[in-house]
Amino acid sequence: MSVVPIQRPRLVPREPSTPPLVNLLASPKRVRAVFNGTTIADSRRVLVLRGNHFLPVYYFPLADVLTEALRPSDHRERHEQGGVARHWDISVGDRTAAGAAWGFEAPEPADLAALQGHVAFRWNAVDAWFEEDEEVFVHARDPYARIDILQGSSLVEVRLDGELIASSRRPVLLFETHLPTRYYLPPEDVRLDLLHRSEKTTRCPYKGVATYWSAEINGQRHQDIAWDYQAPIPEAVRIAGLISFYPDAVDSITRDGEPVA
Repeated sequence: MSVVPIQRPRLVPREPSTPPLVNLLASPKRVRAVFNGTTIADSRRVLVLRGNHFLPVYYFPLADVLTEALRPSDHRERHEQGGVARHWDISVGDRTAAGAAWGFEAPEPADLAALQGHVAFRWNAVDAWFEEDEEVFVHARDPYARIDILQGSSLVEVRLDGELIASSRRPVLLFETHLPTRYYLPPEDVRLDLLHRSEKTTRCPYKGVATYWSAEINGQRHQDIAWDYQAPIPEAVRIAGLISFYPDAVDSITRDGEPVA
């Protein structure tokens, strides 16, 4: 029986030299996972495996999992955190997700021993996730993740293809754990005559659904260079309708004349 080493989705720290940190937390929340119309896991005893270089993962006690929905698999994988895991297929009704659940028989290192007897599910294989009665999107929420949204007065300028496409002394700065600072600008301070809505949307578990902007300058199209949240979740309402730009999608973003990372 082969053991396949795998790479889980990674979280890139703001400072690449940040030493890896891994810990295991007991969540006080009721967490549920729904597959093909059936709740396959429902627990108030979930453990959250989290770190500063990977996305968090919910682990459910086997007693709180619908075990008849799990079909044993011969598949084994070596996880970066936890070591070798056995896998199960998730099967409910006419749907099956191969190898989409896993658990560790002998978690390693020793400080992850509490994961024994717990089951995790591949996020995108499950149809819906809930903390209490609110749906959670994209990935498990990290209890240590924090968002601070602060009003600023620095001059933030954005340039692209020789044009000054945004200039504002009213930036709203969003500080998110492990991630670069984002500068959200009022649309009145952005050259909306050069920008137009894109079809792209993404979702953030901490902010909500983002919509995107592309630019057309001197006959050149620049795809998805900026985004906004028209209706963010309540915790992020201060950025509603404000526009933020990707630093690597424009020529420059400066704050009081200094380039931002």
